[in-house]
Amino acid sequence: MPLNLPVLSSSWPDRKASYDFLIVGSGYGGSIMAARLASAALPRKPSICILERGREWPIGDFPDKFEDFLDNVRAVNPLGLYDVIAGNDISILKGNGLGGTSLINANVAIVPEEGAFRQAGWPDSVNRGTLLPYYKKAAAVLRPNPFPAGKPLLKRLALEKRAQELGMQTELLDIVVTFDDTADNGCGVSQPACTLCGDCITGCNVGSKNTLYMNYLRLAHAGGAEIFTQTEVTWVEPKAGGGWLVHGVYRASRGQSEPFALEAENVILSAGSLNSTEILLRSAEHGLPVSPKLGTGFSGNGDFFGITYDGPAYLQTLGFGNRPDSPGAANPPGPTITVGLHYDRDPVVTNHYLVEDISFPSALMRGGQLAFPLMLGKDFGGDLAGKTERALLDLSQVSPYAQHGALNHSLIYLVTAFDNAQGRIELKTSICDPDGKPDVVWHGAGSEPIFAAINDALREHAMALSSRFIENPPWAALGLKGLITAHPLGGCPIGEGPGSGAVNEFGEVFANDGSLLKGLSVTDGALVPSALGVNPLLTISALSERIAEHRISELAQG
Repeated sequence: MPLNLPVLSSSWPDRKASYDFLIVGSGYGGSIMAARLASAALPRKPSICILERGREWPIGDFPDKFEDFLDNVRAVNPLGLYDVIAGNDISILKGNGLGGTSLINANVAIVPEEGAFRQAGWPDSVNRGTLLPYYKKAAAVLRPNPFPAGKPLLKRLALEKRAQELGMQTELLDIVVTFDDTADNGCGVSQPACTLCGDCITGCNVGSKNTLYMNYLRLAHAGGAEIFTQTEVTWVEPKAGGGWLVHGVYRASRGQSEPFALEAENVILSAGSLNSTEILLRSAEHGLPVSPKLGTGFSGNGDFFGITYDGPAYLQTLGFGNRPDSPGAANPPGPTITVGLHYDRDPVVTNHYLVEDISFPSALMRGGQLAFPLMLGKDFGGDLAGKTERALLDLSQVSPYAQHGALNHSLIYLVTAFDNAQGRIELKTSICDPDGKPDVVWHGAGSEPIFAAINDALREHAMALSSRFIENPPWAALGLKGLITAHPLGGCPIGEGPGSGAVNEFGEVFANDGSLLKGLSVTDGALVPSALGVNPLLTISALSERIAEHRISELAQG
């Protein structure tokens, strides 16, 4: 049965005209800021409002069929959950709903190595050491833990086979998933144990995924923060005498919208790397005097993909969602990612990368069955008759969970690495969209040597499994070297001043003369000035916890 949790969002007509804190976005930065401000012991309790452009997704409502997934792509449905932004140099996948990308990420919550913070762009005051207390503080709420070692998954063998050849070892990664029935997760929510259904990246319909909807947003709501969904902020402007006027669009439905304006003493932009930057860029067009570094330092976190397709080994990779009677439940794939293989072959940290396993959620399973047979690739196996039979089983869809289906003999690899973070976010206008949409300009991004090295390593994984290797499709197609990332970072990079960053170490926005735009700040992945080499959710959370503590200390001192 679907988890029956109280709704968090309020009715739009119930909004106030003005707030002490207006937080744009409900991802890790926005949810943490709202939760900490709402629960802080302050001389005067501030009024807090969260504006989220997506809708609220109760547990049990997430798409689990391919046609429902397609109907919830934001390009065709502005309230859709899956925001896929196509670009010439790099494309981006992120979430659009109450809880942000936490609703559809792959759960991995790990701390980067020290060298990640020694790259250009990081101020001396922000490093692994200074952030460790805040990693722990965030982890206490998000509750990352490794997949239980006593529950072996066949898909792990896909990484272990190659690791053994290299004389290396895989490791179970910390993921924000609940593996035992929990009466109270510390935020007043009862969560059931993970059913190993494999649908993490399209939305957990069980309630065991520790999304922001299950923790920080519950704390914010309990502390009195008001939450409004389907409200997209477009730009902000300073009010005469202090404070801010926030402009946006409220969508009552996917086809009905109306403009709005709200006042706030403080505005915290937490709409994500792309959209927090977009709001500031559009605000600059209206006269806001921002730093010239705004829009710079964009990174895809070195994200890269590869597919080992239709090998002889049954890898148990197909999701079945909240359908315990499904044939897939007999052989559950487990959470989207459970294990990683670190390639640390060089003392230079930027040559390191992490290979992770990805299973197929039920909503995307049919898409993979149809698309993968048509993709070109290098075949490292000789069992042509067996492979033809497995592919035909998939295409017929007679039994999509059949052990002999091609997709159940396949695995997607996600790699996080270190790119040069030289992307630039710009507003791209058109006749259809004169206000512009954010676009990442990053010529030659996919031509960095690290990606060719990763591609070679993934090819070796496919060889180890006697599988067909399908290269990262946008990277390999026509030799265009395009990238796709699920971890967009930067755009409002932290720095010592407007000559080195768009914001300071606490997210406060620089004016172009070096002063701070009072009451305007950014708290999300846009702050991160480099790739991290690992999945970034815990680092974004740690930065946000540090900023929240700083802001509350300022308020307490008056």
